[in-house]
Amino acid sequence: MVNYNKKYLSLLIGSILSTSSAVALAANEQDPQLKETDDDAVEVIEVRGIRNSLKESLFIKQNSIQVVDAIVAEDIGKFPDQNVAEALQRISGITITRNAGEGQNVTVRGLGGDYNITTINGRRMASEHSSRDFNYDLIAAELLGGVEVYKSPVAHTQEGGIGSVINIKTRRPMDFDGFTASGSIKGIYEDRTEDVTPQASFLLSDTFFDDTFGALFTAVYSERTLRIDSYEGEGFWNETTESDITVRQDVNGDGAFDPLVDNEWGSIIPGYMRYGNQEDTRERIGGSLALQWIPNSDFEMNFDSIYSSYKTDATESQISFVTYDESWTEGIPGVKDVGFNDEGLVNKMTLFGTGAMAEILNVSSPRVTETYQVGVNAKWFVADNFSVAFDVAHSSSENKNDGHNRYIVARGFVDEIMLDKSGNNLLPDVSISPNLTANSPFGAHYSYNSGTGVKDVVNELRIDAQWMPNVDWIKSIDFGLNIGDQTKTTNVNSSENASAFSNAGAQLDSERYDHFSVDYSSVENINGFDLFRLPESVLIDGDFENFFKGEPGQHPNPWPRFDYDELFAFYESISPEAANQLIKALPRPKDSYEVNEQTNAIYASVNIEDNVFGFPYALNLGVRAIETTVGSQGYSLNLDKVVFVPDKQGNPSYEGKVEDYQDIVEFEDTYTDVLPSLNLKLNLTDTLLLRTTASKAITRPSIQSLKAWSYINFNKMEYHASNPGLEPLRANQADLALEWYFSENGALTAVYFYKDIESFVINGENGSIDINGETFKVQSSINGDGGGTIEGYEIAYQHAFTELLPAPFNNLGVQLNYTYVDSGYDQVPQDHPEYDFRSLGLPYQGMSEHSYNAVVYYETDDFQLRFAYNWRDEYVANADAWGGPQWVADYGQLDFSASYDITESINLNVSGNNLTNERGWHYISRSDQVHKLDSAGRLFTFGVNVRF
Repeated sequence: MVNYNKKYLSLLIGSILSTSSAVALAANEQDPQLKETDDDAVEVIEVRGIRNSLKESLFIKQNSIQVVDAIVAEDIGKFPDQNVAEALQRISGITITRNAGEGQNVTVRGLGGDYNITTINGRRMASEHSSRDFNYDLIAAELLGGVEVYKSPVAHTQEGGIGSVINIKTRRPMDFDGFTASGSIKGIYEDRTEDVTPQASFLLSDTFFDDTFGALFTAVYSERTLRIDSYEGEGFWNETTESDITVRQDVNGDGAFDPLVDNEWGSIIPGYMRYGNQEDTRERIGGSLALQWIPNSDFEMNFDSIYSSYKTDATESQISFVTYDESWTEGIPGVKDVGFNDEGLVNKMTLFGTGAMAEILNVSSPRVTETYQVGVNAKWFVADNFSVAFDVAHSSSENKNDGHNRYIVARGFVDEIMLDKSGNNLLPDVSISPNLTANSPFGAHYSYNSGTGVKDVVNELRIDAQWMPNVDWIKSIDFGLNIGDQTKTTNVNSSENASAFSNAGAQLDSERYDHFSVDYSSVENINGFDLFRLPESVLIDGDFENFFKGEPGQHPNPWPRFDYDELFAFYESISPEAANQLIKALPRPKDSYEVNEQTNAIYASVNIEDNVFGFPYALNLGVRAIETTVGSQGYSLNLDKVVFVPDKQGNPSYEGKVEDYQDIVEFEDTYTDVLPSLNLKLNLTDTLLLRTTASKAITRPSIQSLKAWSYINFNKMEYHASNPGLEPLRANQADLALEWYFSENGALTAVYFYKDIESFVINGENGSIDINGETFKVQSSINGDGGGTIEGYEIAYQHAFTELLPAPFNNLGVQLNYTYVDSGYDQVPQDHPEYDFRSLGLPYQGMSEHSYNAVVYYETDDFQLRFAYNWRDEYVANADAWGGPQWVADYGQLDFSASYDITESINLNVSGNNLTNERGWHYISRSDQVHKLDSAGRLFTFGVNVRF
């Protein structure tokens, strides 16, 4: 792996830190009078209240040369919403996804995930996500001073985000005037669990040595308990996409299907149906330390750090039903009392006999993460018209998972299961007879343990210089360089054979495991299936109440769950070798990988301010050139070693294990991009301005596409391989905006945006290859032939009615915005069938065509009240889902907050999320084919803030 950037970074970091101290001393020695603090050198801007927060956001937007939107904290430790993602959704053009009701990821102008870059204080932030996406629930909102979303680039900002660059800003001690202390204590009430959990934060800040040095420390701790009731259905019958998922009835009862005798129908009831009850405990610990030194007006040095530890322990108990017969579903399901809709599709059935199988599942996906960033920045005015700045940063994020994820299935049986989708409710009516209890017969089936640990490390060095020449119309010339190094490493753990104890250990009876000792004494025939009968110690009666409360229809009663430790002990009693070698999650080094990216960027830009036909304007012209070197290391098939043997059908298959043919491999590739940018701001009047931008931007390929790996699909005779040589996604983009700032608290703005993406990375056919005498089609990630466009507009209105309305209505204010986004793919090449989904006219994945926000607030000197509603249109979550495109239905949520100042130092506050108890749901192709529905409930907080 190439590591020359790492060497450069380590050398430069040490030299810059030592040089910065020397520079500061030299600056003081030049003129003793400079040791006196210039009070005008640092402007202290302290924002308090909703109105002033929105006012400061408008100020940032109006004075920026870029198209930017901003959020400013309303007070110390008081962000507008519960977390960063939920605050960002109030900005026009931004929508979010949620995890158990909590905002997590963002989409900007229809582009999410890899298309956006997240920085903290201008530095790239490592992420525990396995992709380039950033989980915003990692960072506690109490640590932040603001967030800025740059929708048009300038040369000195980070490259890599066609969607946007989102910069999170932490606080610094000079933001306050002298000593400041603040703390808060809150209770969080979740109405599904009816639990109250704590949240606390505090901030200490002070300045010393005649206000030339400052220190600030913040800390936050919170706990949350969540309950999510869920439904999931997959495998819908759709003639154009899935003809195998059908309801079949053995009319003559001979135990086999005869297409000439037996019945076969399409169905809107899914082939697999699951209900789940998830209990989720979350703990977040965060902190930041900032040091600031400004010995004189010519020099400033800052140390910034932020830390976040986030632990979630989500365990879900599920019950599932199988409604169809296929080669991989054992037995003939008994079906009776079949009903049909007007299209002739099954919308009602009763399962009986072998079909009355109700599997219970234990599903868990804990998340243990640690993320931190440290950075040092120094700026020195070498002369009145020339300054230089150095910035060194290190960031690390780790998701620690050694195989803690579980997907455990046990088979249970009842007399009958009635499924009815003939009504108008979103979910089917379900009736189980008799109800399942811990005393019902259950057999061992499937036990898969897994977990992928992810570690991301980012090192950066920036050197920025600014020259202000003695030219009236040139404000400044900026130039600099940026060296970056990022390494994302994954460590995979998984079970070798999750079905080892299924069907009474049928696989354990094969030659492959004939050296295992196996005790078959617990085998029973349960409803026609030979299974290891689970002992009573494994099973526990369901302990949740009011399942899907408020959701119309008939839902399953609480079903049993099982103790995994007891289940594993049962497996060990049957075969300790099989339990510990096949079921326990073990490291899979040959499934793990590492991807390293090294970037060298230089930039130059000129800022011009002048008049044209009497109209003042500001113009930024810049260019950024980047060389990116990608290194990928992992395990891939050594095709010279592969040996085939025929399987039972005579088709080629591996001889032995696939691991026997895998060797460690390394790939490396380099590409260069030159990104010009233009940002123009023209003042038509003192309050009305026109903006236009034009730029070229890139988004680098996903980490998954760059990892080193390969495998053979024998069913389709395909050889799948990675492609670390992928080029980035490149786009030409432009904005045209008109902004009217009719008061310091009010503005009406509109912007049209356009993005022309040259090509997408797709999984497509890339030739053929001969392996051991057999010909396989090569499938890999490739830069596709066709690209696409995104265009739309954003309209925003903001106003505090302080001078417009009489008292008491003059305390009202509003913040409204609406976004429209449209997308289209280039013409689909006929020789690329993998592009077929694009010919369906689908929008980009994750893109809502319409979205809007409405915030109404009332604020006096002592009292604040705020209602905020956010709505987004439906969007495609997966264009290639089983049965057709998966859509997420439109979703709107109403939140509120209120606070009252008892004194200048003590504030009482309350907030509520999702007041109307909305739930999100997905569907496949058509709205009556519900794929998923989650009900997370409401969240309320009650607290007190104290400030000194």
